[in-house]
Amino acid sequence: MAHKLNFLLLAALALQAKRVRGNEPAAESAAEEPKHTVQLPQFTPYTVPGAALWEQFIGELEPQWKRSRASKQDKDEDRYDGEWAVEEIEELAGIAGDKGLVVKSEARHHAISTRLDKPFDPAHNGLVLQYEVKLQKTLNCGGAYAKLLASPMNNEFSDATPYVVMFGPDKCGESKVHFIYRHLNPVTGEYTEHHLEQPPTPPADSLTHLYTLSIRPNNTFAIMIDGTERKSGSLLENFTPPVNPPKEINDPKDKKPADWVDEESIPDPDATKPEDWDEDAPAMIPDEDAVKPKDWLEDEPLMIEDPKAEKPADWDDEEDGDWAPPMVPNPRCAEADGCGPWTRPQKRNPEYKGKWAPPLIDNPAYKGKWAPRRIANPDYFEDLDPYKLTKIDAIGFELWTMQSGITFDNIYLGDSAKAAEQIAEEVWKPKHDSELAVREALNPRPAQKTESKLSGVLDLFKVRFGDIAASVTGFYARVQHEGLVEAVRQDRSGAIAVVMAVGGLAWLAWNMLSVVSFVLGLAQPAAQPAQAPAEDKSDAKAAAEASTSARADTDSGAAVKRKGKKSSS
Repeated sequence: MAHKLNFLLLAALALQAKRVRGNEPAAESAAEEPKHTVQLPQFTPYTVPGAALWEQFIGELEPQWKRSRASKQDKDEDRYDGEWAVEEIEELAGIAGDKGLVVKSEARHHAISTRLDKPFDPAHNGLVLQYEVKLQKTLNCGGAYAKLLASPMNNEFSDATPYVVMFGPDKCGESKVHFIYRHLNPVTGEYTEHHLEQPPTPPADSLTHLYTLSIRPNNTFAIMIDGTERKSGSLLENFTPPVNPPKEINDPKDKKPADWVDEESIPDPDATKPEDWDEDAPAMIPDEDAVKPKDWLEDEPLMIEDPKAEKPADWDDEEDGDWAPPMVPNPRCAEADGCGPWTRPQKRNPEYKGKWAPPLIDNPAYKGKWAPRRIANPDYFEDLDPYKLTKIDAIGFELWTMQSGITFDNIYLGDSAKAAEQIAEEVWKPKHDSELAVREALNPRPAQKTESKLSGVLDLFKVRFGDIAASVTGFYARVQHEGLVEAVRQDRSGAIAVVMAVGGLAWLAWNMLSVVSFVLGLAQPAAQPAQAPAEDKSDAKAAAEASTSARADTDSGAAVKRKGKKSSS
């Protein structure tokens, strides 16, 4: 039954693939010339007074934005060779004449940045970072996060450039919205990255989505997506590692003394094995209370020669050896409780004790579990206002992506949550609503109809297959650029997807072999059954049994015949 279901599933998938291939030209032409009747709003510039940065990409890319041609840190062969452009939206545009910053290259490292008119200091009133992201192509592996770069920014932008905050969506195996801030340890003079615990998941469609990060002077934060709060908390509590280190640490110089005893229990040295302790006693013994069943046929063998078997007519004793009928189960044994020599069943030995060992007693020399002594943390400090971050000199995007078409627009940096809300309401929302209308016009919802269960299974299969393929692609990209160990550490879901893909391919290969065997079996002609004489011609059942027995005799006789030939040779 399982083979038939697998065969039907594969046939359905092949039919679906043929249907998709047949529709490809129409789909391609529709993608080239999308048509809809939605009247798009015309782009008009928007001003935000008091913003440290407000970018709508009205002018040319350069000189306002500078593309980096540097190499990644410690990897001269990995250069930032990805291309950027300021251009109008091509996929699902919601505003006529609206432009954005677009990633143009696939499978490349990209880096681009722009300096602020003057350094922005979050220590005054916190900060608000808000910008739009639009995925014009399905994103399998890539980032769309922004970096607020520390002041002063002296060198060409790269992954080695110190940043203050990293915020935005990322998808490479696991999808999440990053929020990382770097904090200065005033004792060591070193910066530490603090990662948000349990970050939210970003949307993955082709609409324009708005990402907002607010860091407030009371050390709280909030992350909003499309104007809806998705995560909030405290800079002091919701990050790993915590911003303030522990007051005490284990003394790294303290070592456990060689004579330290940390075994709580020891075998009793005064205990002796009892004289009646039999270590050789078996665990199981025959049950002496058991009685042989009355209808047990002790003299009957389990197997007998088939009385219906006949020596084949073409059997040659000289060439084939002595013929012997095949063995069959003794029919008398099926009617009784058993045949052959009867033996008592086994039961647990009540005298069994196993190997003796002395009991455990409290260790008189036990000193307790050893632990290194605690000392004051030489790097300890307490910062109750981590919102007072380092001054910001620039904003940049430093990304690796397998797909092009990632688009950024309407970037706001400042300290006004109200200004961000107004931008969301007056700039992003009209664009988003227009895109929804365009999407509805291009892809009208079909009339509701009852779909077969098989269609639902196929749809689910395609979605899961796409997710696994995306995870495998992202994991492979990480392995190429970060190494296997780092890739597994950063992207466990991608590693699991690789294992699932290998298992799926093995399952597919097994099913293909099953289908081939099934087809070959249909192509072979059925063997004609040999007719054996039946004692009662009127009894159809007896005739069928005789026919089956005759085929078995022939097969068994042939087996003995081959054996005889081998012996004579």
